[in-house]
Amino acid sequence: MRYHWFLLFGLQACAYVLQGQSKASPLIDFEAIRGDDPKVLGLINLEGAKGQSFKENNKDVYIKLDKDWKGTPCAHFHHKTGYRRAEYHSLKGNTTAGTTYYIAYNLALEQLPDGLILFQWKEYKANNDKDQGANIPLALELRGGKLELTHTTKWKTSRQVQWSTAVEKHQPHKIGLEILAKADDGHVKLWFDGKPATFATSKSTTLTGNMFPGQSDPKFGAYGGQDVVVDTYVYEVQIGTSKDAVDASYFGS
Repeated sequence: MRYHWFLLFGLQACAYVLQGQSKASPLIDFEAIRGDDPKVLGLINLEGAKGQSFKENNKDVYIKLDKDWKGTPCAHFHHKTGYRRAEYHSLKGNTTAGTTYYIAYNLALEQLPDGLILFQWKEYKANNDKDQGANIPLALELRGGKLELTHTTKWKTSRQVQWSTAVEKHQPHKIGLEILAKADDGHVKLWFDGKPATFATSKSTTLTGNMFPGQSDPKFGAYGGQDVVVDTYVYEVQIGTSKDAVDASYFGS
């Protein structure tokens, strides 16, 4: 009996190790509760008035490891009234066409200003009239007390609201995104607090279209909302090229 027990234990241990080895690693992995430096998110973008950029944090615009209103560890994104941007640009120039990206994003808000963009899938290569690339193919933006997912198809067209939900201050939310980075038949899927979103155009949980005009990268934080002081609290960001590389709870699993 003792032999069989040890054999069973050994097999279970081997299976556990193999499962751990087979799990993919995320490309980006930030978790505030571990004490991670927000710098792991990528390239910092700090902007005051339009075109006024800063290379480092200052009292008026910053991104730093901090605590939220409850004392929970977070990355604190802040800009004062009149300032435009406190963001991290992740995977700068390293996203590739045809790849599916899974993004887990956990955040809460101190203010709900109109026009505050919390996430951008930002175009960098085809963002011009000649190439007809959308400036921001995908965005999560606040408008009228609601969080909206917008999709822009091509140059000089407005962001079209595809999904929205009411949000409140001081309420953490888990956002899961699946983005197939293709120009002609790319797609996006969205989960909000573990529940799949249904899109306005497709009437389904998948929105197809141009998701990668040339070179689109993810950006996290606070862009816009300059009519007021802005503070957002980010607890976790993960990006992977397979769903098992990120926290499955963001995707309803």
